[in-house]
Amino acid sequence: MSIITITTDLGYRDPYLAMVKGMLFKFQPGAKIVDLACDVKPHAHNEGAFALKSALPYFPEDTIHLFAIKFLNSSETIANLAVDNTRYLLSKFNGQYIVCPDNGLFTLLDKNFNETVYQLYFEDAKQHSFYLRDIFTDVANKILNGVPLEEFSSMTGEYCKLYAFESFSTPGNLQGMVLYEDDFGNLITSITKDEFEKHVGGKRFSIALPSYNVTKLHNTYDDVKIGDVVCFFNSMNFLEISLLGQSANKVAMKPNLLNKYKIDRIIVDIYD
Repeated sequence: MSIITITTDLGYRDPYLAMVKGMLFKFQPGAKIVDLACDVKPHAHNEGAFALKSALPYFPEDTIHLFAIKFLNSSETIANLAVDNTRYLLSKFNGQYIVCPDNGLFTLLDKNFNETVYQLYFEDAKQHSFYLRDIFTDVANKILNGVPLEEFSSMTGEYCKLYAFESFSTPGNLQGMVLYEDDFGNLITSITKDEFEKHVGGKRFSIALPSYNVTKLHNTYDDVKIGDVVCFFNSMNFLEISLLGQSANKVAMKPNLLNKYKIDRIIVDIYD
């Protein structure tokens, strides 16, 4: 069975996502289409990348992932990062196909990404306006029909590389980013369990939040009472900050700080 996933900020209120699925079913009536994350905040490129990165290990080989969230920022930033929203790329990563704009996605999925990357051909500049429907669905169809990649793309070594999910340490602290706020208001950070154990281990630590100070790790949400802050390593082994029964954003973030353009930094201070 052919599997195609969609990660996009199109949402469910408008008919756009249905148009995309209609095209896919027209090309491949027997395909299984999975909404991996289709209600991502508008232009929340890192949020979509985190969702795809988290889900990838659970899909079989030859799954096709269509990632349709463009990186939007100032023209100066785009130029400095070599982002090119007019280019569309294809690569096979961990046995699965990734189709996306030239937006840094590959290195967000894996900082050591070193797979072959192809730039996609397309004929009409008007296809840019709805590239997920007019370009990506056609690419998915060609892949499933066994069309050689060289017939609709060419290899490229030039593409945007972003490393927004990186954490780093100093002698006195471990620093990471808030990668994602889920629908429960839980804040998922880039700090992994392995990194924490390596740099903090059994030492005392403190995570200073605007209205709370975390000094203890828990195992699950059930370790605290409703309204209490809980900090633990989730099922993906990322450090997660939650406010049981409420949005963690209320206690952990300053107003308007966690938004589609800026992700806040989390600092774990380490004491001997």
